[in-house]
Amino acid sequence: MKKEKQSIIASYRLEELQVVPGLMIDVHYKKAGEPAHHPNADLTTAHRHEFYTLAVTGKTGSQHMIDFRLIDMPPESMFLLAPWQVHLSSDADQALDVYLISFTADFLPAGFPALPVCMECPVTPDSRTYQEIWHLCAQLLQEFNTRKALQEQVLQHYLAVLLTFFMRCLPENNKGASLQPELLTRYRELMEKHLLSWSSSGDYARALHVTTDHLNEVVKQETGQTASALLAARRILEAKRMLLHSTHGIKEIAWCLQFNEVTYFNRFFKQHTGQTPVAFRISSREKYNYNPE
Repeated sequence: MKKEKQSIIASYRLEELQVVPGLMIDVHYKKAGEPAHHPNADLTTAHRHEFYTLAVTGKTGSQHMIDFRLIDMPPESMFLLAPWQVHLSSDADQALDVYLISFTADFLPAGFPALPVCMECPVTPDSRTYQEIWHLCAQLLQEFNTRKALQEQVLQHYLAVLLTFFMRCLPENNKGASLQPELLTRYRELMEKHLLSWSSSGDYARALHVTTDHLNEVVKQETGQTASALLAARRILEAKRMLLHSTHGIKEIAWCLQFNEVTYFNRFFKQHTGQTPVAFRISSREKYNYNPE
């Protein structure tokens, strides 16, 4: 297999951002006027995490840009940011009132249902459920800040209950992730880890110890797309992220995404989007009134 490339968009592991190292979970309550939670990382620019973050707002809402969508989180709502999603907060100078619970997939109990791959919008629980959720967040924070025996086990169980409440609130179209075959889940996970190095579905099939035909069959049955088409869509998403959020040139982005010729990258991008990379960069920055330069 090819050597892994580094993304041109900042990516952080949980251990790089933890105030208390050693756990696979981080619990934080963010409020107005508080200094930066992660002083060693620049979280004011577009970036991504290699872990989940569940946000639970209190009496104040917030706004975020997550993969070309402006997400408005109203008061008393919840949103799950999945690993690798590129995001940018629009509320750096606004009052905040939110619990941020970050955790790795490995921290979930064995057999826990798969979490949503990509949420379309926040969920707003009913009043009674929300009060239970807010209380659970407070218990999580208290346990996180208290060094006691079996702390990890207690945190794991609190998190499982909290996520169960969260998943009960999800609309039906976000609950499908828990029903998808393990092979599709593993294929998606490998795409996130090796996207900048593996450019064909055959690379992934070999890593999954299945034939390309079998991978295609499973992926198409569940998504309506071939494994190659799903991979192409993921490469396009990554290209869009780089075009919007980075200052790198088209040639550099093409190379990073395993295109040896910029002309081939231009054709590939236009075939899937109807725009050239340059046109997309200009139109998307105008749309969001955003320029990272």
